[in-house]
Amino acid sequence: MKQLERRVDKWFLEFKTRSTRPRKGAEGRAAMRRPLKRGTGLKNIKSAALKKPEVMVKIPPRKGSASGIGAVRNHLDYISRNGKLDIEDQDGLIYTGKKQIHEGVSNAWKALGVPEKSRKRQAINVVLSMPPGTNPAAVKNAAREFAREQFDGHQYAFVQHLDEKHPHVHLCVMMKNEFGRRMDPRKADLFEWRLRFAEKMREQGVECAATRRVHRGKTQKSEHSSLRHMRKRGQVPDVYRQQAIELAQAVKDSSRPVHPYLREQMQTRDMVSTEYGKLAKELYKIGAKAEARMLSNFAQEIRQSNHMTQAQQRFDHAREQLQARYPRQEQKLE
Repeated sequence: MKQLERRVDKWFLEFKTRSTRPRKGAEGRAAMRRPLKRGTGLKNIKSAALKKPEVMVKIPPRKGSASGIGAVRNHLDYISRNGKLDIEDQDGLIYTGKKQIHEGVSNAWKALGVPEKSRKRQAINVVLSMPPGTNPAAVKNAAREFAREQFDGHQYAFVQHLDEKHPHVHLCVMMKNEFGRRMDPRKADLFEWRLRFAEKMREQGVECAATRRVHRGKTQKSEHSSLRHMRKRGQVPDVYRQQAIELAQAVKDSSRPVHPYLREQMQTRDMVSTEYGKLAKELYKIGAKAEARMLSNFAQEIRQSNHMTQAQQRFDHAREQLQARYPRQEQKLE
């Protein structure tokens, strides 16, 4: 079983992405990584097959061009709702009220060398989130443990927000650690952070998964959070206006959008489903029959999933509505 877990971990962590494992003799951020627990890949694949909720870790784009301690202070005001919410730091100290937060957190960072103004970004905001219905206390505890291990040696502060349906935690982390080494998180690092946050959530008794879309056989990207928030506020983003223009023209010309990456995506899905099929056979051989059936069904589900783009789905839906409303005109268009 150990050999199987190692093989699955290697495939899971390195498939279509840069490795998230530390390399021997590596320097910089790769050398700072702790090894992930053995069996991480298999555990998350099984959770995805069971449709367990996916953990979310993101670094939102920063607002404005300001950096330095002034930007940190403004961000602390934002995540604490101008001092209405308590903030906890890396040492477990709690700060209440805007004045105490400024004196206890931002002034402490300034004393460590963060300038009032800077051309470089001095802190990042990391958001750890779970779907609606998740125990908020479990999310906060998991976030605390995640930050303690992932950002060891860094100054940071965090606060939980419960004013939305999905419980989430904002982490404000100083870019440099106590040795002056600066963070440089990339896309693969965010995937690794998701894996580690999922570990902490499971330790809190919450079943969850941390997989990439490719591991689930998904090819469509979900709606960007900034666009979703704009839509909820009643605003219409420019990208949606352009999509509406393109859709109207496509329907008028009876020209269904093409899938630019269809062959590549079909090949990727085939590779994923084949890998899960092989894994199911190996699990069956060692007596894990229930898990084998689960992964075999998951592989079949991925093979049978459609390959349509969002543009194609919008076109098909528009044509169906047009045909239902004007059946005779639609026949003429054919």
